[in-house]
Amino acid sequence: MLSKLGSGRATAYDPASKIITSGDRTHVAWLDSTPEGFRVRVRSLNRATNEWSATVTVGEAMDNHGGPAMTIDPSGHLHVLYYPHHAPMRYRRSVRPNDASEWEPEIEFGALLSYPVVVCAKDGTLLMTARRYTEGKRTTEAQLWEKPAGGEWRLRSTLMRSRFPDYAQFGESLAWGPDHQTLHLSCRIYETAEEKKLEAWQTVGYLRSTDAGHTWTKADGTAVTLPVTAETIDVIAQGGGASGRTIAAGGIAVSPEGEPYVVHNLIEHEHGRAFVSTPAAGRWAACELNAFLPATWREEGGLYLPGALTFGGSGQLVGVLAVARPPAGVKNGYWGAASSEIACFRANAARERFSFSLLSEANAHEPHWLPNIERPTGFNRVPDAPGVIYTAGAAGGGLKDILTNKVWWCTVA
Repeated sequence: MLSKLGSGRATAYDPASKIITSGDRTHVAWLDSTPEGFRVRVRSLNRATNEWSATVTVGEAMDNHGGPAMTIDPSGHLHVLYYPHHAPMRYRRSVRPNDASEWEPEIEFGALLSYPVVVCAKDGTLLMTARRYTEGKRTTEAQLWEKPAGGEWRLRSTLMRSRFPDYAQFGESLAWGPDHQTLHLSCRIYETAEEKKLEAWQTVGYLRSTDAGHTWTKADGTAVTLPVTAETIDVIAQGGGASGRTIAAGGIAVSPEGEPYVVHNLIEHEHGRAFVSTPAAGRWAACELNAFLPATWREEGGLYLPGALTFGGSGQLVGVLAVARPPAGVKNGYWGAASSEIACFRANAARERFSFSLLSEANAHEPHWLPNIERPTGFNRVPDAPGVIYTAGAAGGGLKDILTNKVWWCTVA
């Protein structure tokens, strides 16, 4: 157990990497809630001795949406972004390489930002995506920011834009290809519908950049003009509106051969199904993970996100998400359902079948959910048995709930 002060979203926002392994250290970040407010914490595992460091406070967060995203550069320095929910982003760099015990002074940049996701390019440039939220008659955007090594943060481009002037989010996830030059992006564009009687429109999409995020295409190489919308992105799945389907996407992974794998789920008629999709013969081919659940979970429950995919050091595709038996007749019944447990799926060599296991110890009265698995962000090397953190406890009823959830660490052994 890493913490007993976890917030309602202690390990939430699966596109943001919160686990970094370098050499004999693994660094883990999450969001606590204390009587004084929300705090971004980090602890480090000495892999040689299997001992954890003391807890270090990196900085404050605005509310339970302000959790961290972390990466590491070629020199071994750690970088963390955190704090906002429609506010300037906050950023810190570790004082020493591969050492999370002390951080350089905090830097603020941007405006009206939320949900950072960060990776490090081959030349040491940090690339961060975040939502820029606006109210009123303007649409909401997903922005791409860059920080050259030794330079300052600056806006590079607007990647995505909502079609309607109301609430929107993008849930974008980034992953490098094996050349550390091709950047892959998956997302779930969520847009409040113009017709208020309809559910929000939801689109799982994909983009690829072969020049480290300067220009973008669909999976088949078709060029796109930025900012893309739900109509112009490479569409994998759609829901919302009058469809009766709710969809979400998790953290993307890229194979050693350079092919993207996107995890997404669909909830329909109170049944949650999850899929792993990859481009094949000009389309997106989906493998349903529910087929590999034990009969009791398959018949009585379902799968839901947040969650993510990764490739371990051995090249095996691994996914984590939540499995639950939601209460009947409850809208959004999967979200934080008390029966939630952490489901792990490991692919076979052909990546056409998966084995299932539970990473959490079953507890029918306490949800185990919001898993975050280590993924390569540029210069971290994911172990053969990737690390996972997750939240044990309730979501809370609002943005400012001070809770005492537990934050657990485990590995995919």
